[in-house]
Amino acid sequence: MKMAFLGLGAMGSRMAMTLVKAGHDVAVWNRSDGKAEALVDAGATEAETPRQAAEGAAVVVSMVMDDDASAAVWIDKDTGALAGMESGSVAVECSTVSPAWIAALAGAADEAGVRFIDAPVAGTLPPAEQGELVMLVGGDEKDIDTARPALDAMGKATHHAGPVGAGIATKLVVNGMLAAQEAALAELLATVEALGHDRARAFEILCETPIASPMLKNYGKLMLEGTDDVLFPVDGILKDLGLIADTAGKAEQPVPVTRGTQDAFTLARDAGLGDRNQTEILRVYENK
Repeated sequence: MKMAFLGLGAMGSRMAMTLVKAGHDVAVWNRSDGKAEALVDAGATEAETPRQAAEGAAVVVSMVMDDDASAAVWIDKDTGALAGMESGSVAVECSTVSPAWIAALAGAADEAGVRFIDAPVAGTLPPAEQGELVMLVGGDEKDIDTARPALDAMGKATHHAGPVGAGIATKLVVNGMLAAQEAALAELLATVEALGHDRARAFEILCETPIASPMLKNYGKLMLEGTDDVLFPVDGILKDLGLIADTAGKAEQPVPVTRGTQDAFTLARDAGLGDRNQTEILRVYENK
């Protein structure tokens, strides 16, 4: 199938490679130069604009940083992908962007005669590289079926969350829960140590209880051992927590736990850990 992939950052480059490795005809684009070399070597073609990449593609996928980057990729009147897409082709937004922007983008796609689904992902760099992300999809079942060859190449499971917008709403649940658990674990392990006890032993015992999820076991181990690898940075967590808080505020929905989690990760950012892995939040309490 002819596809396009827009945005070749840490996640996007890996996701695009899974499409190439699955045997699809993939055109790729990135805002800055030098990111497409490995993909081109593997068989992709590099386009000069999102519009050029999207021309003739049945499925066009985007993985970029935020609302502004997504708007530039899709709706720029001269270079945007929607202007290059054929009627009936499917636009797939995998970026973690605001629900309000997803609604606006869906409207722009409809005006362009293009089908649209939102498909943010659960998973970090290793699952992206291995094609084992979890795809959280909002949209019409027929459009999901059209995009399924791309979704199946990028992910190990595709969950239809509901209509357009349900995908990103579900993604905010996933990332909000991830962040809240990490923030709580960091401060509680620090409290154990402040009381003069072995935080590592307390964590071992926690892992033997029903409270400890697989994520908490894996991320807690990284938290205690420390890591220089960046699977998802503190700044990324703060961006997503901001999306949750802003969206909830517009819906007049109180989110005190999310706001407390924001405060905790803000401490990490202000301590110079913004570009470090999210689990490095524990360092805040060690350096107090």
